Amino acid sequence: MRIRDLMTADPRQIHADTPIPEVARLMVEHRINGVPVVSGEGHLEGIVTTGDLTHRLADERIEQRESWWKESYYRSPIGGARDEGPNRASGRTAGEVMTRKLVTLGPDDDMTLAARMFLEHGVQALPVVEGERLVGIISRFDLLACLAEDPGCCNPFRGVRADHASQDTDPDEPTEP
Repeated sequence: MRIRDLMTADPRQIHADTPIPEVARLMVEHRINGVPVVSGEGHLEGIVTTGDLTHRLADERIEQRESWWKESYYRSPIGGARDEGPNRASGRTAGEVMTRKLVTLGPDDDMTLAARMFLEHGVQALPVVEGERLVGIISRFDLLACLAEDPGCCNPFRGVRADHASQDTDPDEPTEP
């Protein structure tokens, strides 16, 4: 089954200057895990996910670490600190907190590729693009809904005839029963 058959076409989308409270309201109101960030021309720039917003919650709502030396360790190169660009926890707009390194699908890709990408990349939703233009979004839930409706939808051999002979077989030679 193709992605175009399962995706949400023309998904909700935001711009880089959308304030975080508005992004959060949109995600809660529509019960979505991620919202694509697009340019004025509709080109995909990033995605804001529940994970991106959790960075904010973790820094603003959870108590500080147990001691100053542990805090210093966590922020040091020895403790694994990395320069990941702007601090997502302090971002105020979608553009400041969005994930920029995107994994995307095309509308003609197979759903098994989507399933593999969900597992390999640990994401909940994948933008669907044609060129640079956002045309849809597919979530893990979309795959689950397909499976619930038609348990055979995940069979990669569905629609392949069992009586097809191998390419190496000469069609004029008789085959044994």
